[in-house]
Amino acid sequence: MTTVAVLLPPPEALPARLSTYREVFAGPVFDLAFAAAGTFDLLAEADILAIAPPVRRDRDTITADEAAALRDAVRRGCRILAVGEAVFTAAAAGLLDGRAVSTCAAHAEELGRRYPRVRLAPGVRYVDDDPIFTAAAGRPGVELCLHLVRKYHGAATAAAIARSLSR
Repeated sequence: MTTVAVLLPPPEALPARLSTYREVFAGPVFDLAFAAAGTFDLLAEADILAIAPPVRRDRDTITADEAAALRDAVRRGCRILAVGEAVFTAAAAGLLDGRAVSTCAAHAEELGRRYPRVRLAPGVRYVDDDPIFTAAAGRPGVELCLHLVRKYHGAATAAAIARSLSR
């Protein structure tokens, strides 16, 4: 079973902003868990770490310990998933330096200004730069999550989850 941990930013993310991750990863193939900011036990075990979008973009800074934990997760082979404004948190941790990144058009200019080492991919719905995966919010985020399911668990599993989402 693939363990998916969702890192919640301080203050805790609004439940509606976690719906993309819950919809795709709350099934029998995944062990979905939520890790409060500053807790690292789940991060050490997760196969996929989904970063929750910050409640406000000006709160995307994370502690040095959290940034180090994210970088350690990547080094040990964990996949990092950042949808919508969550790319700001991933960028603050240095995970996106030199990488192509997708995000919402409304946030691209600010992301590029605040994190000039990030390579924006305008007009791209999601980017698979394994082990870092980024997408615009909304439907592109769901598409990216399903892409990960397909990539690591096969097309049949991804199709079954996609069908369950359309009900």
